Amino acid sequence: MKKFMLAAGIVCMAACAAFGMGGQDTAEENADGKTTVEFWSWLPTVIDWDPIYAAFKAEYPDIDIDYVRTEQSDYFQKLQVALASGTGPDLFGLQPGAYVEQYGMFCADMQELADQYMPGWADVVNATAVEQSRDSEGFTTGMPVLLAGVPFMLYNDTLMKECGVTEVPKTYEEMKAAAEKITAAGYVPMAIGAADSWQSVDNFVAFCEQFEPGAVYEAEAGLRPWTDDVFVQAMEAWKAFFTDGIFQNGALGVVTYPDARDQYFFARKAVFFPCGSWHVGPTSPSNAEIQGTEIQKRGDVIGMVAWPQVGPNPVVATTGVDFILSVNKDSDKKEAAMKFVDFLTRGKGQEMWTATGQGTPVVNGMSFTGVIDGELQQQSYDTIYAMNAASNARRKLLYADLDKALSVAGQNIASGADILAELEQVQAISDSIER
Repeated sequence: MKKFMLAAGIVCMAACAAFGMGGQDTAEENADGKTTVEFWSWLPTVIDWDPIYAAFKAEYPDIDIDYVRTEQSDYFQKLQVALASGTGPDLFGLQPGAYVEQYGMFCADMQELADQYMPGWADVVNATAVEQSRDSEGFTTGMPVLLAGVPFMLYNDTLMKECGVTEVPKTYEEMKAAAEKITAAGYVPMAIGAADSWQSVDNFVAFCEQFEPGAVYEAEAGLRPWTDDVFVQAMEAWKAFFTDGIFQNGALGVVTYPDARDQYFFARKAVFFPCGSWHVGPTSPSNAEIQGTEIQKRGDVIGMVAWPQVGPNPVVATTGVDFILSVNKDSDKKEAAMKFVDFLTRGKGQEMWTATGQGTPVVNGMSFTGVIDGELQQQSYDTIYAMNAASNARRKLLYADLDKALSVAGQNIASGADILAELEQVQAISDSIER
């Protein structure tokens, strides 16, 4: 059934293109001699886009980028409909893992495009990042642009100390004790967007690495059952954050962006904000994202650290490509699109974007070039760069059905469902996957 639906999508796309219904212009240039590339993504943010685009235009005045941004929670559904109907953009953002498998059929071969339009790219772009941008058959779906890792969290050092917690908790027991003080002071310990599927899956994978490194990838490959003790323990650790009152009430109905960020952490109602290394920017008081927020008005000191340790092994970052740029295989703007890809991957755009804290560089040897003006900012960058660089644990799982099953299980378990019963459902889905 799945293959039939995909085939139907291809037929529909071909028909639309044949009758002029596709989203791709038939002329390479506009009447004014410029080329317009339509670009869809959830990144960059609106705040980051303007300066990046201005720098691109300074280098390529004859190329316009029509950027259509959609929040990540709605983005992939919108993209799927557009690509299947032949009305998709010239250029679009992806993430590794399941999305690479799902959308690879719509992507131009980035290996060929990069060899043609980005000579020497393979000598400077992180090879592991490139590998994660390929599907299971080795097809390069896009160019990696940003690296990121979990489990990290922003914390309000000023508010934490006001609540009587003098040190950032490094273990779960320390976090539990800190949460009691923070709650007694009238604040939320950790504000999480648990309605987001990536939160439950990302943190489950990271927790598994603390109980038995590598086990989650063996289960992903079908080499061990999802009902093994290591996965039960990881789910127990996840559930404890809810039952012990560390996460806010109603966390399962809250998304990370913008709700948990804006209504809790930026509003100075929560001490800790679980996210990923891509969100280290607010450790700088001059960061554009926090201007006008309560934490900025109060002059609070913000830092970023890893989550507290929940298992017997140390916390390690589960890392990987956070953002991939893919070119639509049916676009007739490939050369212009690749100039933008090159700009964001090896050029000024890579330097500018990573300086915002949205991710770590994919270019080998590139270091942080942003302004250091926060008390804990340098320490925070050192922490995430070191943990991401030292990691060999992959963040994203390869199969969309498995990712969804673990997300559902994690949310059901947080609501009180039986852990083993939920993992049995995950196993049933895993058994149905063709590997």
